[in-house]
Amino acid sequence: MEVGPFVTIGPNAEIGAGSVISAYAMVNWTLIGKNSKVGAKSIIGGDPQIYEWQKCPSWVKIGDGVTINELTAIHRSMYEGKSTTIGDGCYIMTQVHVGHDCQLGKEVTLTTFSGLSGHVEIDDYAVIGGATGIHQFVRIGSMSMVGGMSKVIKDVLPFFTVTGNPCMPHGLNTLALKKRGVSIQERKEIKEAYKIIVREGLTSKAALEKLTAKGLTSPAASKIISFMKSSRRGLAV
Repeated sequence: MEVGPFVTIGPNAEIGAGSVISAYAMVNWTLIGKNSKVGAKSIIGGDPQIYEWQKCPSWVKIGDGVTINELTAIHRSMYEGKSTTIGDGCYIMTQVHVGHDCQLGKEVTLTTFSGLSGHVEIDDYAVIGGATGIHQFVRIGSMSMVGGMSKVIKDVLPFFTVTGNPCMPHGLNTLALKKRGVSIQERKEIKEAYKIIVREGLTSKAALEKLTAKGLTSPAASKIISFMKSSRRGLAV
């Protein structure tokens, strides 16, 4: 472990082997895995930003190989014994805010000035563009991409590319699909699902019924259908 000058590490922090805490950073109520980096002047494990919050022991949990660049704030959970979670291999650029009880999967990218309100969930390999604001309780699906300066108030489906205020679909994240080894057959089913959801003018309920009737059975298509069924805030379509 390497600790830079003027770092503050509180009594409720555990830092794994090979991790680096850069100058002036503050870390408490945080468990950090191996070979992760906390950038200069970042605050990790600060209290959740909630009026009249009742102080209790809660955590930020950061996986292995995570990069957190300078001037970033990640707040611990509002609930006793619970955690805000940053998965393995996430890359968080400078001046990002991650609110209490957010849950990030593995290899998520958060770009400069993006802000996550409380309870946001971002699945594996998703990319959030710069200066994007995400409403509390929104879920971002795996391998999706949110364009910079977007306003995200509804759930973003897996594999979709969205942007705007409010954000809307603008195609599929084909680069991620190829990079992550999604098969050609799965990509065909994803494209078919996209056409039904976005281009046919159906309600989300009708689109879900049509997708189910189509019998799309690949893991990727099944992930889209499952995501639609479990959406709590509605879909950004």
